[in-house]
Amino acid sequence: MGAYLGAPPGRNDTTGRDTAPELPGLTPLRGIAALVVMLYHLSFITFNFAGGAPPWLWRRGSLAVDLFFFLSGFVLTHAYGRRLSADRRWRNIGRFLWVRFCRVYPGNFFATAIFILACTVGHLRFPADASITKQVIAALYLMQVPWLDQVVINRPSWSISAEWYAYLLFPFLAPMICRLRAHTAAILCATLLIQVATYHTVFSHEPHAQGWGALVRALPEFTVGVFAYRYYSERPPHKIWEKDAVLIGIAVTIAAGCLLGAPDSLAVVLLLALLLAAVCNAGRVAKVLNARPLRWLGDVSYSIYIFQMLPLTVMVSFAGPLARYGINGFQFQVIAALFTFWSCWLVHRCVDVPARAALRGLPDRLMAVAAHRAARSKSMVRVANQS
Repeated sequence: MGAYLGAPPGRNDTTGRDTAPELPGLTPLRGIAALVVMLYHLSFITFNFAGGAPPWLWRRGSLAVDLFFFLSGFVLTHAYGRRLSADRRWRNIGRFLWVRFCRVYPGNFFATAIFILACTVGHLRFPADASITKQVIAALYLMQVPWLDQVVINRPSWSISAEWYAYLLFPFLAPMICRLRAHTAAILCATLLIQVATYHTVFSHEPHAQGWGALVRALPEFTVGVFAYRYYSERPPHKIWEKDAVLIGIAVTIAAGCLLGAPDSLAVVLLLALLLAAVCNAGRVAKVLNARPLRWLGDVSYSIYIFQMLPLTVMVSFAGPLARYGINGFQFQVIAALFTFWSCWLVHRCVDVPARAALRGLPDRLMAVAAHRAARSKSMVRVANQS
């Protein structure tokens, strides 16, 4: 939540200057990916704890997180890469990191606070083998990765924790990649893609979102996203990327591979192709992707991703009473999905957006207060000297 977590391009950042124009197709793609992750968690939670239908269509939905990592590197390079390459003063790096903090922290802090409250009042059980203190500190400081072997508090936040390392490296990494010769950049990108494919082949169909494995998964994919943007921006992609058939074909191949049990590595590599096809598409699919409902879904995607586990857990607690009224199986899953989506939208509207805006304006307000105090102090000195 990610380019997933990219600052919305085309809006003002803390420097007061406009970021780069928004890339078409990527905001809706981010929203679709967040929805897929939510349905993935919904299918497994309702099946294991609420008598839901066996996971089928969304059983590999966790791979959408890999699309988030690609998107993050791609979109952040578009929005900030050239600016940080031209001026890497610590002040600008600090501003970039502050914008990232404002983007990801309010929703994470709210989800963490609600989770801790639910555990405190006894509505959620904390695993006996997990340290409450360590889990709370890690969640509040987004340090779950790589220091925790098991993320207990709001498990989707592991990817946000992993991306923080990418944010810290980005002001130095992106300029280096942009200065590489084209041949060298292509070799390094291909090497990273091979590493990504190898990792997902070894851990195919297995949970691998904890500890150091999370960084081995996140950082190379984020870096590949940076390389992909360089390719996209420096040389116009071949006309074939603009065709509807290419984008639809890639999406269908990914879905078929996931359903038929193909290795995760195939789907993950194709997700990068899906990103390029989405941003380059100039056909009818682009009009569908950029329709208002899908763009709105992209806007609320971070809240969907970061807050989904809590309303899903609430719905599981109501599974028994609803079953007595004949609401179970697929019906229960639909109700759970709607309730989760509505809850996440409320968090987006009432928590994430206002808190993000307030935090972004905080440096300017502090500077204004400091300037006012300095002017007042000078005025008092002048009055004292005159008297």
